[in-house]
Amino acid sequence: MGDSRIGNWFIRNNIGYKLLAIMLALMLWYYVAGQRDPLVERTFPLPVEARGLSSEIVLTSPLPEVRVTVRGMRSIIQNLRQEDILAYVDVSRQEVGEVLLPVRVDAPLGIQVLKVEPERIRVALDFYDEKRVPVRVQVLGEVDLGFTYQTPVAEPDAVTLRGPSKLLAKVQDVRAVLEVNGGKSSISRRVSVTVPEEVEGKVVVQPGFVQVRLPVVPSGPVKTVAVLPALQGEPKEGFAVKETRVEPNQIRVTGPAELLANLREVATLPVDITGAEGNVTREVGLALPDGVINLGQARVKVTVNIGAVGEEQLPEE
Repeated sequence: MGDSRIGNWFIRNNIGYKLLAIMLALMLWYYVAGQRDPLVERTFPLPVEARGLSSEIVLTSPLPEVRVTVRGMRSIIQNLRQEDILAYVDVSRQEVGEVLLPVRVDAPLGIQVLKVEPERIRVALDFYDEKRVPVRVQVLGEVDLGFTYQTPVAEPDAVTLRGPSKLLAKVQDVRAVLEVNGGKSSISRRVSVTVPEEVEGKVVVQPGFVQVRLPVVPSGPVKTVAVLPALQGEPKEGFAVKETRVEPNQIRVTGPAELLANLREVATLPVDITGAEGNVTREVGLALPDGVINLGQARVKVTVNIGAVGEEQLPEE
């Protein structure tokens, strides 16, 4: 009885035609909307991140890039940015070693992920460890002629490495490269620490710099000799040289033992006093024999006191 009343009501009010009209209207709307904003596809190259890494586990190699193809309405896809899509692998329950894991993708609402290439990637995990290793100093270049360097010293003489345990096992020491371009005295310089190429960028070094001291000493015997002034020319007529001084009047030199054996003094380069009628002061270099090296200052001060002939020269205070 009730069913018959409902049926008569449907027929009397043309409910079936009305529902059909609504369905046709929806279909027409979807068709028109689809023409204006159709579904399109787009492929993004994406880096893969590892989720779930603990403080004791570390990746031993970088994760590869994947290509992710998505589909959505053109109005959404055309504004989609690469950073809006995240590709990742879940390593939270994995043991150390290599494992093949599925790549998962997080995409914004309204975006359908169609394809991930490759679908699985190989992930290598290892324990995070630390190790203390010595610093070996490597000297590149040479000091000045007549000098040599002794064993260099690094401070600190050891550093701490942190990273995957398998990589740390391959490292027995690290290097501090000191570049030298001449020099007559000891060198102290802050130098960066370098690890073997096979682990470079994969382990952390602490500290990353050390202070390197390189003792530089004469390569031969050392001798102290007198410095004698060499004068050139004559003072003005009626004037004469009263006194000549050199500061310093002694220098330390080095060189082959046979050259130093009979060496007692060295002369300065000539100081020209031609036509002088008063005191002359000059800073000049030294005329060193070939093979003899000056360990002191390169120039000396020569003072020539000149006065009139017959005039008594008073000593300077």
